Amino acid sequence: MKKTLCSLFALSLLATAQDAPDPAEKAPEAPKKPQYIIDLQSLSEEDGKKYQEHFLRADYLFKQKRIFECLEELEEVNKIYANNPSSSNLRGACYVEFRSFEKARIAFAKADAANPGNFNVLFNLAEIEFVTKNYKEALKLLNQLAAEASENKAIESMLPLVNFKILLCKLKTDDEAGARAIIAKSDFLDDSPLFYYGNAALEYFADKGPEAEVWLSRAGRIFRNPNIIAPWQDTLIEFGYIESFYGGDLEVPANTSGGETGE
Repeated sequence: MKKTLCSLFALSLLATAQDAPDPAEKAPEAPKKPQYIIDLQSLSEEDGKKYQEHFLRADYLFKQKRIFECLEELEEVNKIYANNPSSSNLRGACYVEFRSFEKARIAFAKADAANPGNFNVLFNLAEIEFVTKNYKEALKLLNQLAAEASENKAIESMLPLVNFKILLCKLKTDDEAGARAIIAKSDFLDDSPLFYYGNAALEYFADKGPEAEVWLSRAGRIFRNPNIIAPWQDTLIEFGYIESFYGGDLEVPANTSGGETGE
């Protein structure tokens, strides 16, 4: 289990109370920086400034849903340095917007190779498996994410949504009992819509659409912020239980990518 800040502080106090270490003993080596950090820190001042400007611009454009322009900025980023996992992750997110999932998978895998174990990247990789209906692989990745989120306060807020996706994967892999066990651990007082959306999913699974819609309506009355509801709604759309507000999935020609990079 990862040490919290408090436990690390306690360890530092304990060390000061003990005898000083033998000067002859070799001091522990500092953790080695990832190669991409070393590379970025080695950029010239001019390139570093340009890199930051292009990356921040790309991030801004993505948040504005200006995906083609974001990809153009990422091309400028890659001209300076192409192996930053953050830029690869952002490129993958752009491809997801176009539903070009195989290109997204490649971009996310590149990000994971440069910075193994990053929660956000692994979540994106799990999402790719989920939306391409590879539920067994998605379940494997999501279980890893749930274990990490349950032990890490910084990402603990992601646990309910991860568990909801696990529930759906269990329904698709003939483990209804496992799906119901997840709901059994939640209730209507939770700070997330898991209880409501989970019960809705179980009703859909039992071909009880009207009952499922009652659960979704309750969630909408309680969680009035659309930003809270959106990822849960999107998950049910991707899963096929409810229809997209746009009347179906967005289809984009295979060569629509905002520019090939050869990655």
